[in-house]
Amino acid sequence: MEEQAAYLTQAIDSILAGAGSLLPELLLAIFFLLLVTLDLFKSKTIKRLLPWVALTGLFSVLVLLVLDRHLAEVQFLNLLRSDGIARYAGILFSLTGIFTILLSLQNPKIEKRKQGEGRGEYYALILMLVLGLNLMAKSVNLLMVFLAIEVVSIASYILTLTLKEEKRAVEAGLKYVLYGTLSAGVMLYGMSFFYGLTGSLDYTLVSFWRSLLDASPLMVTVAAILVFAGFLFKISAAPFHFWTPDVYQGAPMPIVALFSTGPKMAGIIVILRFVAAFADPTIANAFSDVQLFLGIAALVTLAVGNFTALWQRTPRRLMAFSSVSHAGFLLMALLAFGSDYTVSVLFYMTVLLFMNFGMFLFLQMAEDNWQVRTLEDFQGMGPRIPFAGIMALLFLLSLTGLPPLAGFMGKLLVFSNVWEAYTATGQTLLLVLLVVGILLTGVALFYYIKIPYYLFLKRNQTDENLVISLSNKLLLVFFALPLLVFFFKPDLLLHWIEKLLA
Repeated sequence: MEEQAAYLTQAIDSILAGAGSLLPELLLAIFFLLLVTLDLFKSKTIKRLLPWVALTGLFSVLVLLVLDRHLAEVQFLNLLRSDGIARYAGILFSLTGIFTILLSLQNPKIEKRKQGEGRGEYYALILMLVLGLNLMAKSVNLLMVFLAIEVVSIASYILTLTLKEEKRAVEAGLKYVLYGTLSAGVMLYGMSFFYGLTGSLDYTLVSFWRSLLDASPLMVTVAAILVFAGFLFKISAAPFHFWTPDVYQGAPMPIVALFSTGPKMAGIIVILRFVAAFADPTIANAFSDVQLFLGIAALVTLAVGNFTALWQRTPRRLMAFSSVSHAGFLLMALLAFGSDYTVSVLFYMTVLLFMNFGMFLFLQMAEDNWQVRTLEDFQGMGPRIPFAGIMALLFLLSLTGLPPLAGFMGKLLVFSNVWEAYTATGQTLLLVLLVVGILLTGVALFYYIKIPYYLFLKRNQTDENLVISLSNKLLLVFFALPLLVFFFKPDLLLHWIEKLLA
């Protein structure tokens, strides 16, 4: 009895010691419940306030993460770890949620659809998804990773079906659920292998990987591939990207922007933690097959994303395969063991956040205000919307990775890390990744330039006046400004990231 009491006391002390690190997640959960509760009221005033309640919750979490210096290096029951990586990822996820709501307020379909019942549900699900992303970034336990991914997945499935009266939204949601369920089952099966081989679920421990050294190499490789199947699905990496174009085609534009950033960034953080043990040369050499699988996945993702994007005729599907290609660049960065690749990955994801949301805001304006459905529909619109056209050009050039925009700095840092790792290890795979990445950056220019080509170089006989609201103009400037600042002064962001990780 005394032993049980002592164990219970120790468990409670452990929970209390680590509970403070979960304050951002607790805040998100409270605002999630608040939104669901407020949605029960029929008052139109309350309905109008719901998105602002959601924004208040996300801003509170953002301020907490930026200002509170006591959230780093805290472990919660060997399940969650609050460190510099998790803190910076939480900042990115909070910004992702804020940007999604800001785009939703500019989307007439969502605003009309959500004026009645269910308005709070939409914004609550965004908070639920951000909560799941935070848990993914903090997870150091295989079971916790699975649960966090499922929280994100369930919210994603429902948000995809926001406009369920549209046939393409229902089709996209159904495909997403089917692919997601399959990938979750495969991933869980692989995790069970790891637990059976090591007797542990904490994959950040060196002992976890050393236990695998005594197991059958074939079994370890198979288990790793099964687990990575779930991770790669989340970041839209080939060959687990088949859901991406359909979901991007059917979901509302703010949700598409959310999917192109939030889950992708969280998945990359999970993989980053998973492969951190490979920094040890002994472990890296023992699991060279796993590295080879990730390298091949990065190469295939880069090739599929860039070459398939060349043949797309709709902006949504073009951006879907653009998202696939960026997953390839991020995977490439994670293989640069021996270099300071964590800082580069976080910098790249920050830039990707602003590039994608800026571009999807432009596409939302084009769809809702100017009835653009295909690339040809942009024909001759540039002279009539010079401001928006120039903003779109900035976002697309940054996505390509050209100066003077932060997208160039992001890719330069990734390529530099891969080259540094190659010179240190001499691995041919890294050199191949570097060469392919540089060449496919040139290929990317050919499909990104299609929209500016139709905007400014194709003529249109229509002289209809196209109007852009002041709020949309301000948002476009807000998303474009960091792309210029982080090109000319990348140290502003890099030093802050390094300080958080120190």
